[in-house]
Amino acid sequence: MAIGFGLALDFWSNSKSLSRHLDDYAELLSLAEGYGFNSVWAGENRPRQPEPGHVPSPLLILASLANRTTLRLGTGVTLLTLWQPLRLAYDGAILDQLSDGRFTLGVGVGVAPTMKRYGVPPEEAGSRTDETLQILKAMWRGDKEFHGKHFDFKGGVVPGPVQKGGPPIWVGGTIQRSIRRAVELGDAWYGATQYHFEVVKRQANRYRIALGAAGRDPGAATVALNRTTFLAPTDAQARREGKAYVSQVLNFYGSFGAITNAAGESLDPKTTDLFEAVNDEVYFAGSPASCVESIQRYVEAGVTQFNLRVSMGDMPTDLVKRSVQLLGEEVLPRFR
Repeated sequence: MAIGFGLALDFWSNSKSLSRHLDDYAELLSLAEGYGFNSVWAGENRPRQPEPGHVPSPLLILASLANRTTLRLGTGVTLLTLWQPLRLAYDGAILDQLSDGRFTLGVGVGVAPTMKRYGVPPEEAGSRTDETLQILKAMWRGDKEFHGKHFDFKGGVVPGPVQKGGPPIWVGGTIQRSIRRAVELGDAWYGATQYHFEVVKRQANRYRIALGAAGRDPGAATVALNRTTFLAPTDAQARREGKAYVSQVLNFYGSFGAITNAAGESLDPKTTDLFEAVNDEVYFAGSPASCVESIQRYVEAGVTQFNLRVSMGDMPTDLVKRSVQLLGEEVLPRFR
């Protein structure tokens, strides 16, 4: 089984502009190419206040990288319910053109408060997500119209994407319906940053079973995962230096109940030190040797692609670079 590695980067900092952030990442992406990473990923968030991390417009960020790197470009993830499907079909096709067919669209449903802000009824999230995926597939394969419950239109998307049938679509989600989407309307299952190991293991198994039931080869499945990652030469140094940055990510997701224990119970960052509570069930922080052990555990659970979130908010670039170097020199070679 081939194991792939990408970089999931935070492109928004409170301390410097996006253009400066992108310039600082230029050397990082070049390093990643040389070490054998296969992709770079940008996540989507629609914040209402200063909040370093994911950006409101990940496709624009990736478009700016198209001529700066040879890595594949992916969204990890796009909040699908916030998009008008035709707009996303056009923008995705253009990004695929700009990157000469290197774009992958990772998608998630999003959360109810953000949907309400955009006038999307949360009770329609499931059906809107299904219909949007149907539209993307239809437009990218060249269909000229679509008639559904939420969206109805005539006319195709021109110019179309470079990749035949359109960019691959990786579908996230923690429930059985997410697996159905990934099998019927997507090309992979994609685990989010905050998913507990037990959720990842369960969904990976469900996905392969569902592929087999659909007459497709489970052995060829792509099961991808974002994982916050901080490396240093020793475990003690990584945990000492990385705790503040990793905790920033954990506490963000924990603030709306998205960090859980093995039983699926939400952990409250106001009363629980999430960094100490979840460990490699949710993030990797340690020496290269410890990282190898953690990754192997996930490989055995069915993960085939790791998108490692090595930058967190305002983390200094030299610490990001160190993680990439240690990964490239001591971790990735163990999975070739």
